[in-house]
Amino acid sequence: MLMIKKSYSLRARMLFRSALLLLSIFIILSVGVWHYARQSANYSYDRLLNSASLSIMEGLHVYGKKVDLDLPYAAFEMMQLADQDKVFYQALGTQGELITGYADMPLPKNVKDESSIVFYNAHYLSEDVRVVLRHKRLSESAVSGWVTVVLAQTLRARHKMMNDILYRSFAVLFGIMSCVMIVLWVAINRALEPLSSISKSLASHSLVSAEPLKATPIQEVSPLVKAINDYQTQLLSNLSSMKRFIADASHQIRTAQSATQAQLDLASQNPNVADLPEHLSKIRKEHVRLTRLTNQLLTHAMVVHRGDARVTENVNIERVMKQLLTECVRDNAHRMIEFSYQCEDVIPEFMGDSISLREAIRNLLDNAVYYGPEHNQIDIRLHLETHGIDIIVDDAGPGIPNELREKALQRFERLEIGLNGSGLGLSIVTSVAQAHNGGLFLENSPLGGLRARVHVPIEEALC
Repeated sequence: MLMIKKSYSLRARMLFRSALLLLSIFIILSVGVWHYARQSANYSYDRLLNSASLSIMEGLHVYGKKVDLDLPYAAFEMMQLADQDKVFYQALGTQGELITGYADMPLPKNVKDESSIVFYNAHYLSEDVRVVLRHKRLSESAVSGWVTVVLAQTLRARHKMMNDILYRSFAVLFGIMSCVMIVLWVAINRALEPLSSISKSLASHSLVSAEPLKATPIQEVSPLVKAINDYQTQLLSNLSSMKRFIADASHQIRTAQSATQAQLDLASQNPNVADLPEHLSKIRKEHVRLTRLTNQLLTHAMVVHRGDARVTENVNIERVMKQLLTECVRDNAHRMIEFSYQCEDVIPEFMGDSISLREAIRNLLDNAVYYGPEHNQIDIRLHLETHGIDIIVDDAGPGIPNELREKALQRFERLEIGLNGSGLGLSIVTSVAQAHNGGLFLENSPLGGLRARVHVPIEEALC
């Protein structure tokens, strides 16, 4: 069953996908901005912390056999640049003894004395702190070894700086994304304007107007306009063909009805009862003709519709031919007609319309019976060629002269051979053959009558 997709707005879909893309870019850029803001804040305040620790380290002096710290005022001046943060410090002597400061400052594990400076994060006195640890080697005669300065600072100023960078950057990014969305909105509307123009042109276009849509200089829209114009041309051509067919069919039906009515009038007005069987015979003949015409009109409409709809399936043409032959022999059992069927090749299945093919071959057999003599012979043969299948129907009838064969293929064309046909049989066969990319060929039969050969290509055969 054909599933119809839910309708949607192309404009809304394009905007939604553009917004989704911009949101993805915004998220990626935001992560980058967050990383940059954190690095910038750490870099700035780590330099401040490093300078303050260096200043404290320069305040270490040796007095006698001890190391003492003369805490420099410049170190506090530096740390006051972050006036909302707390500062903790610790100075350790060459033996690890506390010189001054907090005794329980957090120290990193596995720190080598040769590492002159180390930065790390820690948690101290319920505060998250950034710590710098610095070593200095003393080589005095009285004291020799590594002294250590540990300086910690809370993170309020860092967080403030990082948030300030983040908010400013987010504001800039949001402004850029908003501008891009506005530009995209305008661009999408401008890009869809040609479709709106085409819709307005089609809405104001008459259904039977042959005037094509105006060509557009827009290269992307030009194929659509061309396709619409081609479709309009094809539609008008089909409409014209349909009008001609309806007019021809109406004429044929009125003619048959008029002939029947005339025979009825003659029969009703003739007082001689002895002439009644003759009138009834003529009325019956006209009725048979009208019935045959009606059936062939319906068949023609059906095969044309199936050809336009391109109905295809796997066709076993041998099975179709055998069924048709069985029906034809049964229907003409009362006549002196000899039927034969011949198929020497293995015919593969192919993609086609078995119903249309059946109607086409049925018309060929009916023509062979209808136009043939009372003692007739009809041979049916299937022949496999390199690029297709030939379906051949031979009869022993009068045949069709070469100069009239092209005319016989035209719709509602009747040949002056003494029998009244509908003029649609061969036209139906031609339509079916063309729908299968093949053709109908009228040739001389070895039986002395007409050979009708339908060639069907089998490039898409299913072996």
